[in-house]
This record gives sequence, C-alpha cells and structure tokens, in this order.
Amino acid sequence: MAVPDENALRQAWQEAIARANEGRSLDEARRRLIQLLEADAWLISQRAETDGRRILREQPALGKRPTQWGICELILECLRAGFPLRAIGMGEPQGSNGIGYIMRNVDGAGLYIKVMIDEDRVRVLSFHN
Repeated sequence: MAVPDENALRQAWQEAIARANEGRSLDEARRRLIQLLEADAWLISQRAETDGRRILREQPALGKRPTQWGICELILECLRAGFPLRAIGMGEPQGSNGIGYIMRNVDGAGLYIKVMIDEDRVRVLSFHN
C-alpha cells in the first residue's frame, strides 16, 4: 500500500479549508453550531473557560454572567446574529486535525472566539482578547 505524499495531503487539507469557507458550507456550520449549543452539547477548554470568565467579569456590558453557559450564550448570540464566521484548519499542518471556526473582534475590543464541531458537540477552544 502506498503512503500518501505529504504535499498531496497538505493540498487536500487546504482544499477542504477552502470548501469550508464557501457560503453554503459556512451557513451549514453556523446552523449546526447553533443547534448543538441550543441542545447543551458543548465542552469548553480550561483555557477558554478561564479567559472567558475573566472577560465576562471585566466587561459587564456584554450582559453575560461569568460562567460556562455565559460564554456559550455569547457565542450563540453572535452566531444567531450572523456575526462573520471563518473556517480554519486545525493542527499542523493546517487541517490535519479537522476544521475549526473563528469569530474575530466580537465585542469591538478584540474578543477572539474559536470553536470546533467534534462529533456531536461544540468544543469552545479559545475565548480571549
């Protein structure tokens, strides 16, 4: 059995990322993210939770309690409102660990959010400024 060429794999991952950034693919990802968050099917990384709680405490204007659900609720509101979403490749080389989604400057002060659909749940990977 032939071993896949590393360059061919990189090319395939780059093509997958490009397809994930097409309008219909992003719309589908947005719908799935909303569906999973509404179904309470999510996990938050320790780092995202720590940063998120701090941000929500320091920015009461965001209107969310500094809890895991407060973090998810803000993400859900941004997704429902149509905040721009971009697909990115996870891992190194990019795409080797799947596709993630980012939202930048969510609060107008640099808040960066990165999520990933992992099986049947949303993984909140980053929530920082």
